[in-house]
Amino acid sequence: MTKKLPQITKIENALLRHNTGPGITAAAIARIARVPYEAVSKRVYDLREYYTIYTNYRLVDGKRTAFYRLAD
Repeated sequence: MTKKLPQITKIENALLRHNTGPGITAAAIARIARVPYEAVSKRVYDLREYYTIYTNYRLVDGKRTAFYRLAD
């Protein structure tokens, strides 16, 4: 039986693994961590207590998209 991890731990692991290039989108984090899309920004806010997390915005297909990346 596998142990269920809390959302914040799943999102933290996704950010740690995908910390190269421009960053990772909230949709990609939700897909990788298997958490609701709406929970990602809330948990990233909570993680900022422990990590420095950059949020950059870029236009992707004409839409403003947020990319998250941990500071080095």
